[in-house]
Amino acid sequence: MTAIADIADLVRRETGIVLPPTREAAVIAAVRRAAPGLDPAAFVRAASGPDGDQGLLNRLIDEVAIQETSFVRDRIQFDEIDWHRLLRGDLAAGSGIIRVWSAGCASGEEAYTLALLAAEAFAPAPPPVDVLGTDVSGAALAAATAGRYGERAIRGIEPTLRERYFDRQADGSYLVGHRLRALVRFRRHNLVRDLAPPPGESHFDLVVCRNVLIYFEAPTIARVIGLLERSLRRGGVLMLGAADALHRFAAEPEPERRPRRTPRRPRQRLLAGQPPPTREQRLADALDAAGNGDRHGAVAQVRSLLGENALDADAHFIDGLVALEAGEPQQAVAALRRALFADSRFALAAFTLGRAYDVLGDTLAARRSYQLALRTLDPADDRHRQLLQQVDIGDIAAACRARLARAADAGTATPGVARPS
Repeated sequence: MTAIADIADLVRRETGIVLPPTREAAVIAAVRRAAPGLDPAAFVRAASGPDGDQGLLNRLIDEVAIQETSFVRDRIQFDEIDWHRLLRGDLAAGSGIIRVWSAGCASGEEAYTLALLAAEAFAPAPPPVDVLGTDVSGAALAAATAGRYGERAIRGIEPTLRERYFDRQADGSYLVGHRLRALVRFRRHNLVRDLAPPPGESHFDLVVCRNVLIYFEAPTIARVIGLLERSLRRGGVLMLGAADALHRFAAEPEPERRPRRTPRRPRQRLLAGQPPPTREQRLADALDAAGNGDRHGAVAQVRSLLGENALDADAHFIDGLVALEAGEPQQAVAALRRALFADSRFALAAFTLGRAYDVLGDTLAARRSYQLALRTLDPADDRHRQLLQQVDIGDIAAACRARLARAADAGTATPGVARPS
């Protein structure tokens, strides 16, 4: 194993982040910034082992951790948060504070966004919210604590909200104002190595973890999601990035601890004279059933839809998604291939097919599926929202690229050296 591969292994074991060979030049540059004067081999000797320099490794993590983010990214997903319902749950439990955890908060934009939206939801009263932002990178947390952002980071915030919650600086940057700072705190936390909830913290009403898990290996994703779910109070909400949610293989938590999912429209019994449910309602019901662990109900809805139209790509997609989440990747492959036969430009089906092939260990087929997904992703195609509500095209593209890079890594693996799957 080369020194660069050793460094990538150190980062993966410490943070869960996989650094493929395609980023070798970036890793070398990161080592030079983190430890001037040390070449990669010397860095490995200094940072590894039980007596390794943890500070040195932390500086490298600061250099390689993904920190690209912005305020109010994917506003539709944030708008689904029912702040008043969360407060009612807290009051019923004897607490009057909504506890929020932004896990993997990078430089703080997401944590401050959550505070801003809560402040607007409860205005003009002071918002009963405590937001914790955590990240593995000390440099990112320092930037979050400073709370100074450029125009690009806040481009999604309306001008009136900028004036209300930010102070414009002479250099054109924006400083987070006291109204938001009073609601947000930051601390270091490693999703891969540390306990959850973070030590000293009680359970949360809302846990948000987006654009983090897509850079992890599948077993790490499953374990981290399980920890996040167990960090919720009863009835709490876990909000994942859409691409993260698509490869959610962790077992469901016990019924009494099962986190609440974002609700869809309520089901209604068909009464005399009432029109039958639309196709879109039946698709939503199938997803609801799957989300509640009712696979039989989900499959029944899918079979009914396919009985009316054997080329219903969306129904085949849900069939494949349900099979994949049930741990039956071979059945998922068959259903997802049928979805793509019905609609060859169904990018979400192509991405999920890649995940199924990953589970089966068919790296070549997975790579072809991810490439197809990237070629066919279309911002004008809103099925990703109709089917899964929280899917963001940017997240899907990032997940595809991460998995293609990982496949390239596996293809260049040295014989006898284990590589991430």
